Amino acid sequence: MTIEMSIVGSLCLLASTLKSPDGEAMRQHGFFYGWTPQTLIPVILNAGGGILVGLVTSHAGGVRKGFVIVSALLITALLQFIFDGKPPSLYCLVALPLVVTSISIYQKYPYQIKKKES
Repeated sequence: MTIEMSIVGSLCLLASTLKSPDGEAMRQHGFFYGWTPQTLIPVILNAGGGILVGLVTSHAGGVRKGFVIVSALLITALLQFIFDGKPPSLYCLVALPLVVTSISIYQKYPYQIKKKES
């Protein structure tokens, strides 16, 4: 995500607090009202996950990260079917051969940086 998207998203969230019941509660009691030490656990894990994603993206590249995300979603759908008995959606079933094909093509024909002729 780019800084521009972050700014726009933050402004939209800020604007939504003007009319929401949560926004009213924040104006009356403050932003951190009701927080406990246990509330910090998902906040810290989410921040750490964001930093880890940034490191992986800078090391492996955005294309590989995209493949990993889609593959993880498909594995999650498979595990959900195994453990919960919930069948994968039509979108998931259509995505599976597309992901397998795209990963195969990417592995067989990786991106080559063209050298400039001098």
